[in-house]
Amino acid sequence: MPPLIWDLFDLFNVLGVIPLEEESGISHRYTVEQGPVRLQLTIWQFNADVEVKLWAAPLPNPIIRYSMLDCPGIRVVDDKRGRFIEFAAANTFTGRYDGYSVIPYGLRLWIEPQIFLEPFAYSA
Repeated sequence: MPPLIWDLFDLFNVLGVIPLEEESGISHRYTVEQGPVRLQLTIWQFNADVEVKLWAAPLPNPIIRYSMLDCPGIRVVDDKRGRFIEFAAANTFTGRYDGYSVIPYGLRLWIEPQIFLEPFAYSA
C-alpha cells in the first residue's frame, strides 16, 4: 500500500488548528469547533486512513462518522469557489498520488464560511 500523500501545513492553513499528534506520529487529530458544531478529522498517514466525525451539541454521539480506508491523497484547493480540502477515494489512482494532480473523486471538506462535507466527482 503506498503511503498517504498530504501536507500537514496545508491542512493547518485551512483548518486553523494545530493537530494533536499521537505518539511517534502515528496519527494526527484536528478538532474544529463552530458554535454547536464540532468536526474531528483524524489522519493515520502510515495506514493511509482518514476519519471524519461531526458532532452537533448537545448530542453525545457523532451525527456523521465517515471513514476512508486506503486514501491515497489529500490536497488543499484554493480557487474561485473558495478554499477546501479534498480527500481521494480508495483506488482512485493506478500508481502513487503525486500530491498536486486533480483528485477525480472523493470527499470534500469546507471550513469557511461553515463546516460542510460533500462527495464530489469532476467530469471527465
